Amino acid sequence: MNNSPIKYVLRLLGLVAVMLFISFAVLKIILPQIAEPKVFKIVSTPDVMERGEYLFNSVLGCPVCHSERDWSAIGAPPMPPIGAGRSCRESDQSPLGLAEGGGFPGTICFRNITSDDATGVGEWTDGELMRAIREGIDRDDNAMFPIMPYFIYAALSDADTKAVIAYLRTLPPVDHPLPETDINFPVGLAISLIPMPVRDVVNHPDQADGIKYGEYLAKVARCQFCHTRRNSRNRLPDMAYEFSGGVKFQGREGYFYSTNLTPHETGLGDVSLEEFIQLFRRKPGQATGEIDIMPWANFSGMTDADLGAIYGYLQSLPPKPTGGIEEL
Repeated sequence: MNNSPIKYVLRLLGLVAVMLFISFAVLKIILPQIAEPKVFKIVSTPDVMERGEYLFNSVLGCPVCHSERDWSAIGAPPMPPIGAGRSCRESDQSPLGLAEGGGFPGTICFRNITSDDATGVGEWTDGELMRAIREGIDRDDNAMFPIMPYFIYAALSDADTKAVIAYLRTLPPVDHPLPETDINFPVGLAISLIPMPVRDVVNHPDQADGIKYGEYLAKVARCQFCHTRRNSRNRLPDMAYEFSGGVKFQGREGYFYSTNLTPHETGLGDVSLEEFIQLFRRKPGQATGEIDIMPWANFSGMTDADLGAIYGYLQSLPPKPTGGIEEL
């Protein structure tokens, strides 16, 4: 009789363990959500190549993650060979697979995206590359770690995505093997929940509509992501604070907060279009240490017209105090 409660608890724990095992097994089978890569062949024209090079280098900033960077220079510009990948980053793990101190939950490798067949993406089809960029699924149907902002690039138009891929094909092959990304359980399983197929056509915004086009650029250039506070529970952007800054980052000289991009007095309220554009035209040494994580070297290549479109869109937003509060 005295052992009955203990036996009951053990049986209950065993049942819970079995249920958890079955649940994880089912999730592993059905996740991530995967659509077959589209079958198409991009026709490269001078206009497509020019657009792809511009997006790759100056708007999306692909070399920022897929190249080694010169951290001694303002904006830490990418170093050649461009696109050959970047050293893996690791973090200590807690027993639950979570990263200690807010670091990475495992080994994160920034892959080689040059046209090398063995270590790059030379053998990937155009459809596989489009799926990876916008849906976060690699060639082997694995969910990619969301440091690759595919959840943002899902908004990238079909035409722009194809232009990027066309330019990507021109990167000289570099034989640079890197380890595979390895995310600890259960974080790796949770990441499988993130990818979503892009099933519909993503049309290109009308560039004649400056506000609409500026909204598009502010999305795919990740302005919204870095300048919008995230919910502490699910880490998703809190739209109540959209573009109002206050997101905490760690730079070389300590922690700092992203700036307010709304027309509030704590944001861009007194900043003119000309001043806004000149922020992106500064030469090395004119930026301060607290903002050196901002990839100025890449964004400096954006045209005045595109920066003007982003500025116009930001000025159309409702003014909000920085991070939802008057001072940080």
